[in-house]
Amino acid sequence: MVVKNFPRLASINVKSMPREKENQVKNRIMAQRLQRKFSQTKNFLVKVAGPLGEAIANFFSDSYRKILELEKVHTQAPLKKIDINQEIGDKLKEVEQLIDTQEWDQAEDVCISIVELNPRNAEVYDFLAKIYLEKREYKKAREVAKYLLKLLLKGSNEPNDKHRLANCYSQLGWIYELEGKAAQALANYQKAVGLEPSNPRFLDLLLKISIILKNKDLANKVFNDLRQADPDNQKLADIKEEIKNLPDEVEKQ
Repeated sequence: MVVKNFPRLASINVKSMPREKENQVKNRIMAQRLQRKFSQTKNFLVKVAGPLGEAIANFFSDSYRKILELEKVHTQAPLKKIDINQEIGDKLKEVEQLIDTQEWDQAEDVCISIVELNPRNAEVYDFLAKIYLEKREYKKAREVAKYLLKLLLKGSNEPNDKHRLANCYSQLGWIYELEGKAAQALANYQKAVGLEPSNPRFLDLLLKISIILKNKDLANKVFNDLRQADPDNQKLADIKEEIKNLPDEVEKQ
């Protein structure tokens, strides 16, 4: 399907041009290899994450077509072994630069090319979620964040994984909050705080959603935790007053 969407070349008589004919064969082989690699990536996503992975793979395929243009294949040197980790590292740096300059579409394209190289790379999904948030494509951001969460939960338990997992929960909570789904946002913020109980940013997010939901008991508890974790926070007095004005919860009969 990827090859079928390539732009058509202008009609050129290459029968009498052996070198051009040879290049055509090389280009066709490279295109077929790229198609197979993308199919493998999509199969991996579907296998690991089921319907969620299939949803991600489907909208990845639209962006993936953008970076597999025949012109690139035509001018490309024949494929050879490369240091995949170095390639991914360079591309991740490029994504950071593109995000800094708010070039969201270009950043998305580079991210898709990283997924094609390694569909298990957690950092690229974090970038993709941020990109879709900036583009206000909340459904895509949510699907990517949920897939990243599933990937991290099956991760290698490296020291940085716990912090990344907490960040993922907070990011997913923020997406739900933007979508107006406060209850789901609360649940994810609580998981982030559960992993890092003294993180002021996570506590602040949990406190704000508690106030939005008018959960006074929880708001008071989280406020005390935030005051202990971030005593120099100049907004504490205003937050305390805001909590004080919340209605008392009705006791269960």
